[in-house]
Amino acid sequence: PASELKGKYGAIILSGGPGSCYASDAPAFDPEVLDLGIPILGVCYGYQLLNFIKGGKVEAAEKREDLQEPITVQSSDCRLFRGMTETQRALLTHGDAITQIAAGFRAVSWNTAGKVVAIANDEANLYGVQFHPEVDLTERGMDMFNNFLFRIAGLSPTFTPKSRHQAALDEIRGIVGDKEVLVLVSGGVDSSVCAALCKEAVGEKRVHAVHVDHGFMRHRESELVEQALGAHGIKLHMARVSKEFEEAYTSVKGKQVGPLGKTASPEEKRMIIGDTFMRITDKALADLKINPDNVFLAQGTLRPDLIESGSHLASAKADVIKTH
Repeated sequence: PASELKGKYGAIILSGGPGSCYASDAPAFDPEVLDLGIPILGVCYGYQLLNFIKGGKVEAAEKREDLQEPITVQSSDCRLFRGMTETQRALLTHGDAITQIAAGFRAVSWNTAGKVVAIANDEANLYGVQFHPEVDLTERGMDMFNNFLFRIAGLSPTFTPKSRHQAALDEIRGIVGDKEVLVLVSGGVDSSVCAALCKEAVGEKRVHAVHVDHGFMRHRESELVEQALGAHGIKLHMARVSKEFEEAYTSVKGKQVGPLGKTASPEEKRMIIGDTFMRITDKALADLKINPDNVFLAQGTLRPDLIESGSHLASAKADVIKTH
């Protein structure tokens, strides 16, 4: 609801998605959000939604687009494109298109076919782009975000890796309190950084790091992970369970699938691996004599991982790309 956003944010970005803003099952959206006076940038689905809510038309395109192509931008008098050349390349991936621009908006970018791919209402600080400025294939995408956040919304770039580091430590301490932490460490960046942050936040005595050697690691890689984490003061509990994984089964929609060593479907493999990891985790808790009611499970899972998994923690409308 708009009431929950007012006064809390300096800018809003409405992101992309696979749905249609005019569909009966489209995600609910409070139209009053657009009247809060907060600068808003709509991207892809968000661009279409912005136009649709404001009275414009959005319809299925004659042909879906999934390509990088040249676009023309109105850099002379549109603040979103300030400082840019008129022609650049951008990534467009969409099945719907704006067929009538909402009142109060104007076209500020076009593709090679002359179709509108960006709109602006400068007075209301409302902007929308059909392409994806967040990807490298949109050559000046980061400049567009800079213009939106710092020129249009007037925000300051005060968020730094150093401030994020301290915020992460404070968040871990606030959540964990005087309890213990169990971290599953693969040796990759995400879980290793998570383990290091937990150790720094609450001390090594309360952090139990477990590495599961499931048989899919490179030759001697588990040993190298143990050495690398040990060099940072993190003692790993090594669970060497390659045989258990090879012979593991799970249930998918009431059907038993497995064993893992003979399963071909990538998604079924992920499900077997995920369920087996949970069984191994329960065993690790018992081996380490950790009280399950006195421990937090820490994961290095990133928000994109949750979105790809279709997790409701990230979005009620995310489509499953692959299970993490």
